[in-house]
Amino acid sequence: MISLIFCGDLKYCPYLARYTERLEKQLIPYRVLFWNRGNFTLNLPENYVYYDTPSDEGLGKLQKLKDFVGFRKWVVNQLKNSKSDGLILLSTLTGVLLFDKIKEYNKKYIFDIRDYSYEHIAIFRKIEKKIIKNSYFTAISSKGFQAFLPEYNYIIAHNFNRNEMIEAPKFKKRELPLKIVWNGTVRFFDFQKQYLDALKNDDRFQLVYHGSGTDLEKYKEYCFTNEIHNVVFTGAYDNRDKYKLLKDAAILNNCYGGRDGDQLKYAISNRFYDGLLYHIPQLVETDGYKAEVTAKLGIGVSLKSGSSFADELFTYYENIVADKFDIACTEALTDVIKEDNKYIKKLDEFITK
Repeated sequence: MISLIFCGDLKYCPYLARYTERLEKQLIPYRVLFWNRGNFTLNLPENYVYYDTPSDEGLGKLQKLKDFVGFRKWVVNQLKNSKSDGLILLSTLTGVLLFDKIKEYNKKYIFDIRDYSYEHIAIFRKIEKKIIKNSYFTAISSKGFQAFLPEYNYIIAHNFNRNEMIEAPKFKKRELPLKIVWNGTVRFFDFQKQYLDALKNDDRFQLVYHGSGTDLEKYKEYCFTNEIHNVVFTGAYDNRDKYKLLKDAAILNNCYGGRDGDQLKYAISNRFYDGLLYHIPQLVETDGYKAEVTAKLGIGVSLKSGSSFADELFTYYENIVADKFDIACTEALTDVIKEDNKYIKKLDEFITK
């Protein structure tokens, strides 16, 4: 049996499905050990076992630490009472919390890193390095992470859902106003408002936000107060309708930067893959790995906000050469699939060995 462990609510671990799909395909028994930190009402199969102790994210550091120690003790007891043949540690923090308890699983666990976490702390880096060294393999979701992680032959585990693959549409220039589309949780208001200001009531553009989130009301209030009329909010959506929401998009708004510093600087977002799948150019922040990648691949643009932002964005779009852009998206997606095949092969080796 394989135990998959995540120190948080499963809604923050969508990549869990990449593992469970392969385990089920190979008929390998597994269980998922996680923390129902948000005190959600859950209806899950018996092999999903959770630490049912809520912990508000707004708690002080000492109380948070106490709660994480409680989760750690619970997981240790779970592993002691029911021996696993292997572990899959989902997130850096999960691995570091259990670093001294996984020694007996030397080369019998996968370590999956999806974000920058506490690598600025020396002892954290030291522990993380040991976990990586002793893993069967360590997966990262962005090559940008290699800037802060120790040298190692990492496996790339893209935040990419192969079930969403479609026959790629050809790039097509859209009529005015050009829709700049955000899809997903509506957040990062403090960063995004610079685009609201830069494109305010410019009849060449319409900013569209598909999704809900804690920042949504901030966006609405800001647009109302500042009389910004070329912004549309459509609310929550079913992910199965993503194609419908993106089919008229001229540019994907793939800008996260600013608020969380290094936590986002090295990451590749899910929206990056939407751009490749649907052949939509993407706008990304200037400071980060996404800017480097989109420029290198020829699939998007990064621009500093300011008085010339709207003109520069419009000029970029007007100068896109359709055939060249389509080829760039196809080639980039082909490389993603090749890397994803390596990840799947390595994962299958681990769960069937």
